[in-house]
Amino acid sequence: MRVNFRFKLMLSYIAVILVSFGVIAFFLDRQLEKRSVHQIESALISQAYIIEDRVASEKKNGIDEKGLSGLIKKMGVKAECRVTVIDRAGIVLADSEESGESLSRMDNHIGRPEVRTALQGNVGVNTRRSPTLGIYMLYVAVPMAAGRDIFGVVRLALPLESVQNTLWSVRRTILLGLLIAVALAVISGSFIASHAIKSIDRMIHVSRKFSEGDFGRRILQAPPDEIGELANTLNKMAQNIEDKIKEIRVQNQSLEAIFNSMVEGVLVVDRASRIISVNRTITKIFGVDKDAVVGKLFLEAIRNNGMAALLNAVLEKGAGVSAELELVYPVRGIFQVNGTPIFDNDKVSGCLAVIHDITQIRRLETVRRDFVANVSHELKTPLTSIKGFVETLRDGAIEDKENSRTFLDIIQDHADRLDKLVNDLLVLSRLESEEIFLDRTTFNIKKQVDEVLMGFQSLLKKRGISVKNELSDSLSVDADKDRMVQVVTNLMDNAIKFNKTDGYVKIYGFDDGTGIRIVFEDSGCGIPVKDMPRIFERFYRVDKARSREMGGTGLGLSIVKHIIELHGGEVGVESIEGAGSKFWFTLPAHKTAA
Repeated sequence: MRVNFRFKLMLSYIAVILVSFGVIAFFLDRQLEKRSVHQIESALISQAYIIEDRVASEKKNGIDEKGLSGLIKKMGVKAECRVTVIDRAGIVLADSEESGESLSRMDNHIGRPEVRTALQGNVGVNTRRSPTLGIYMLYVAVPMAAGRDIFGVVRLALPLESVQNTLWSVRRTILLGLLIAVALAVISGSFIASHAIKSIDRMIHVSRKFSEGDFGRRILQAPPDEIGELANTLNKMAQNIEDKIKEIRVQNQSLEAIFNSMVEGVLVVDRASRIISVNRTITKIFGVDKDAVVGKLFLEAIRNNGMAALLNAVLEKGAGVSAELELVYPVRGIFQVNGTPIFDNDKVSGCLAVIHDITQIRRLETVRRDFVANVSHELKTPLTSIKGFVETLRDGAIEDKENSRTFLDIIQDHADRLDKLVNDLLVLSRLESEEIFLDRTTFNIKKQVDEVLMGFQSLLKKRGISVKNELSDSLSVDADKDRMVQVVTNLMDNAIKFNKTDGYVKIYGFDDGTGIRIVFEDSGCGIPVKDMPRIFERFYRVDKARSREMGGTGLGLSIVKHIIELHGGEVGVESIEGAGSKFWFTLPAHKTAA
């Protein structure tokens, strides 16, 4: 068996040498021929352009046929190749190796491939066997032009004998080397095989362990030669792989943690739109399970045509694509999706999609647009009225003592409305920028509400609305007293404005363990379901006409929301249209003795 193995080893040496030399010889021969021809082509093209420039210059100077023939012969000697000048009709005007009658007997060259190409304004190159010389020639032709007008061709021809001679010399050298290598392989192979077998067996055994993933094994008793060096290299490789596996495992854990903690959704698909990886945000956005979708086609796992179309566009174009998609199921929102192609050897192998949730941004943009429109509208109405009445007074109504005072009272009302609007805007601006410092104190919330209610007694009596303050006498809060007065005033003002005649307002609260919840319940017109999500926005009114008629700015509830949030609390509303509303807010609790 050992003899057979050595014999096979020697045959393998010989086979490797034959194949190696054969492949090397083949490609070397091709490359040498290709490079030699290419170098000759480049040199001929350069020389052709030089000659073309000289001929064109002489043509301008009015050179005659004899002078042109002499010039071309000189240029042919210098270029060490055959030079031919051909006019646009294919007639040879001059040739470095022909003259006189022999020149006139030369064939028309209009059908030559290189000449046709040159007459089209390009460099013509062609290799073919010369019918007159019986050898292969390389032809290069360049156009002669005056501006954009091509009036002829300069062609250079060179025999390829020198290239063929060089190639045959290289082939003989390679063949001789092959014979010597085979002889040496036969002689040395038998000696090397017997000594290598034992060490190779040991390496094969340990290498099998490596292939099974056991990189803790090592090759022992390595001989002090190349095989021993190979054994030492394998040992080092095993150690390096073991270290790299540990390092990669740590890196993968870190990358996995980063990947899953990203706020943006990240999705990776292959060339066939099959999902390779998703992070937790993607599973939340689309309501899917990671293990259930990985390995499936995108549309099988996530039924979203807009997203699928974007991924297909990236895979087809091989370029990044961005789009804004609106999802309805399983979550409702607006998302900015950026798709980027993944390349492997300059070919698109997949797509990486990053999904940003821009729902809040779009909502804020809408709120901003509404805010600008509402401020403009709120300011325009009183300003228009003030301007109109001032113009009326200036036109002579000021002399009408009976009506002029009425006009001034109306102007005063609108000015007061503008003043209240501007003050509310300033308060809201400071609240939103958190520039207001809260002067927190502990006080009894029921007593504070009673003080605020005193200021509404005349309005309550006028509307016939009853008020019940059912807050506990022991209920205290830790808050800014002045700001809480503003909160209670605004909520109470709303409860009265939008209440029905002979209605009621009930104020009560309780401690739910995490804080105090205070509720303002009224018997008013209630709020439609579609309006409740926006009720705390600036300038948002359910009944716009009634609110303006009663002097409202549309900022009261927005101010309430910001003040409560500055205290660390929350606001909310519960309402049934036509059956009243319950506005509530929460504050940190602070209990004291009654």
